[in-house]
Amino acid sequence: MTDQTTAVAESAPADDGVMRRLVSAELPAIVDEVLAQPKILRSCEELKLDPADLRARLLAEPDVLLSPTNAEISAYRDAGRALGAVDASTPGTERTWVSDSRALFEFVLLLVAPATVLGAAALLAHTYGGGGSLLVKIVLTPAIVFGALLVYFGLLIGGMLVLDNSTIPARPGPWGTAKARRAARWLAFVVAVGVVVVVWPSFARFVSLPGAVAAAVLAFVGLCIAAFVCADDATAASKSTTRTVRAVQARLRADAAAALAQWRKAARLAVEPAVGRLISRLAAPSYDVVLTVRDDSGLATMASTDLAVETVATDRFRRVLGGLRAGAIGVAGPRGVGKTTLLEAHREGRLLPAGREHLLIRVDAPIGYEGRDFALHVYAAACQAVIGYKSTSRSVKQRIFGRRSRDEKLWLWLVGSAANRLENIRYLQTRTTGWSGKLTLPVVSADASATRSTAKARQPLTYPEIITELREFLAVVAEVLAAVHASAATTPLVVAIDELDKIASPEHAHRFVNELKALFGVPGCHFVLSVSEDALVSFERRGFAVRDAFDSAFDEIIRVDQLTLPESRKLLSSRLIGLAEPFVCFCHSFSGGLPRDLIRVARAMMDLAHAAPAPTLAQVCSALTGTAIEQAARLAQRELRPLGHVPAAVELIRLADGPWLAAQGTGELFSTVGRLAATPTEAAVQAGAVRLELATFLYFALTLREVFDDELTKDQIVKASAAAGPGSFETLARARQAFGDNMMQAWLLVEQFRAAWGLAVVDR
Repeated sequence: MTDQTTAVAESAPADDGVMRRLVSAELPAIVDEVLAQPKILRSCEELKLDPADLRARLLAEPDVLLSPTNAEISAYRDAGRALGAVDASTPGTERTWVSDSRALFEFVLLLVAPATVLGAAALLAHTYGGGGSLLVKIVLTPAIVFGALLVYFGLLIGGMLVLDNSTIPARPGPWGTAKARRAARWLAFVVAVGVVVVVWPSFARFVSLPGAVAAAVLAFVGLCIAAFVCADDATAASKSTTRTVRAVQARLRADAAAALAQWRKAARLAVEPAVGRLISRLAAPSYDVVLTVRDDSGLATMASTDLAVETVATDRFRRVLGGLRAGAIGVAGPRGVGKTTLLEAHREGRLLPAGREHLLIRVDAPIGYEGRDFALHVYAAACQAVIGYKSTSRSVKQRIFGRRSRDEKLWLWLVGSAANRLENIRYLQTRTTGWSGKLTLPVVSADASATRSTAKARQPLTYPEIITELREFLAVVAEVLAAVHASAATTPLVVAIDELDKIASPEHAHRFVNELKALFGVPGCHFVLSVSEDALVSFERRGFAVRDAFDSAFDEIIRVDQLTLPESRKLLSSRLIGLAEPFVCFCHSFSGGLPRDLIRVARAMMDLAHAAPAPTLAQVCSALTGTAIEQAARLAQRELRPLGHVPAAVELIRLADGPWLAAQGTGELFSTVGRLAATPTEAAVQAGAVRLELATFLYFALTLREVFDDELTKDQIVKASAAAGPGSFETLARARQAFGDNMMQAWLLVEQFRAAWGLAVVDR
C-alpha cells in the first residue's frame, strides 16, 4: 500500500513553493501577456471570442502549460535553493529579532566575560577554603578553569555566529542601530565595573585580596576582548567577510532572476501555441476556399518541441513510462514521423507531470557498431550528465556556517564518484615504484649494486566488466536522484539511444540490441531506443514461433504513426491561426500525415499566399502538385538513364517531361496516366517499375486536383473528414504513405477513393 501511494504521489504534479508561486503569480501574467498580443486580439475580435473566456480555460489546466517547462522549473528551483529560499529572496535582509534587538544581544554577550571569570574565582575559593582531601582539590581546579574557558569561548563564538548570520537591514529597529549598539557596549562596561565595586569587600574577604585583584583584571580583559569582537569595524577581515557574503548574495540573486526569466520565456513559448489551438477549437470552422491566414509565424521552425502536439503515440508513450519502474522501451516508425522529437520532448521533461524532473542521458547509436567502445561512450555520457546535472554551489547560509545538508553531501559524493569514473574511462593510469642501492667495500676493490622496480598499469576493462560497472553506476544514480530530489519523477533516470534505425545492416542492429540488453533492467532506469520498423515487425511476431533479439530485449515497442487528420489539424492550428478547413484537409492528404512533410506543404502554401494574395484552393493545389509532378518526372528520368536507348525507356522518357505533365489539365493528365498504366509489352518490362511509380504518383496528383478545387463543398469536407471508409481523406493520406513501401497498394487506395467519390477510374 505504501509503494502504491508513493507511486501515485510521484506521478502527480509536484507541489512545492516554486510550483505554487508559478501557478498563482507567474503563469497568469504570462497568459495575459500572450492574450494581449495584437494578432490574438484581432483574431478574437474577428471570430467573436472573449479573451477573458480564453484566459479562464487556459488557467483551468495549469499543468498542461507548465509541463513543457519542466526543465526551466528545475533550474529555477535549484537557483532558489542555492539562494536559501524557495521564492528566490535573499535571506538575512529581512528584519528578525536578532537584527532588531542586536544592542540587547551584545549587552548580554559582553556581561558573560566578567560573570564567567568572577564565578570561576568564587568556585576556586570555595573549593580551597572548605574541607576535603588535597587530591579532590587538585582534580577540581583544572575542571573549573577549563569549564570557565569553555563557557566563555562557547557563548562568545556562538553569539558572534548568530550576529554574523543576521545582516543588518536598511531600516533596523531602535535596538538594532549602530548608536544603540555602541551605547550597549559602554553600558555593559559600566554595569560590570559597578557590580565589581559593590561586591568587592565581600568578594575580597571570600577569595582573598590577591585572588580578587587577579579575577578583576581577567574579567576586564575578557570584557575588552568581547567588545572588540562585537564591534563591526573591529578588523578588516570582518569587513571583507561582509563584502564577500553580500557579493555572493548578489550573484545568487542574479542567477535566480535569470532562471526565472528563462522560465518566463519557455512558458511564453508553451502558451502561444496553446492559445492558437484553443482559438481554432472554439472558433466555428471555416470552409472558405480562399487562403487567408491571420498568423503564420509558427512555421518559422521545422522541429520544435515547443510546437509539438499530443498524439496517440505520445499518450501511449507517457502511459508506458508511468507504468514501468525499469525496463526498455522501443520507439518505431518511418523517417520524419517524429521519433527524435518525441525523445527530445522527454529529455526536456515535457512528458512528465508538471514540476517533476529526471535525468536523461541521450546518445546516438553508431553507424559502425563496436560493442565495447559504445558501452564506454554511454558510461562517459552518464558521468558527464551527472556532473553537469545540478549545481554544487553553496547557499549564503552554508558559506557562513560551512555546513551542507545530508542530501547535498550525498549528491556531492555522487558527482565526485562520476568525475573519478570519467577520468578512469578516458585515461590509462600508470604508476612506477622502486628502490635502488649500491654497496662499495673500501678494503677490497669490489663493489656491488642492486636495483629493483615495479611498474603497475591499469589494464583496459573487458566488455563484461564495463557492463557490470555501468549497471552499478546507473543503479546508484537512480537511487540518489530519488533520495535527494523530492520532485523526482517515478523513474528518475532515462538513457535514450537515438538513430538506432540508421545502423548499416539489420544483422548489426540485432547484434547491437542483443549485446546492449545486458544493461536493461537497472532499477529506477528506463532505456528508450528509437528502432526501425523491422524491429517493430519482429516484436509484433512474438506470439508466433519466430523470436529474435528485439522480442526478448524490449518490454514494449511503441509505434509512432503518421498523423491522423485531427492530429494534423492540431499541429497546423498551433503554427497557423485562421487556416480554413479545405486547406487543412489538403495539407494532410498531400503530406500523408508525415509531420515534416506537413509543415513543408504548409510553408509552400503560405509562400503562394505571400506571392499572390488570397489564392484559391484550386490554385494552391495545382501549384503544389505541379511542383511535385516535376520532381517525380526528374526522378523517373534519372532512373531510366541506365537503360540507354531501349525503345520502352525512350517512350517513357518522352512521357516523363516534368513541365509538360505539370501543365496538363485533368483530362489530359487522366489520359497520360492511362497510357502509363497500360500493361507494358515484353520489351518494356525492364522499365515497368519506373512506369508504375510515375503512373501512381500522377494518379494521386490528378485525384488531388479533382477533389481540392474551388467547387469543394462543406458537406463533402465534413463527410470525408469524419468517415473512415474508402472515400475519406485518410484513404488519400494512406496512399501517400504507401509510396515508399508498396506502389501497388498506393494505386489501389487511390482507385478506391476515386470510386467512392464517383471519379473516373483508370483501366489497367
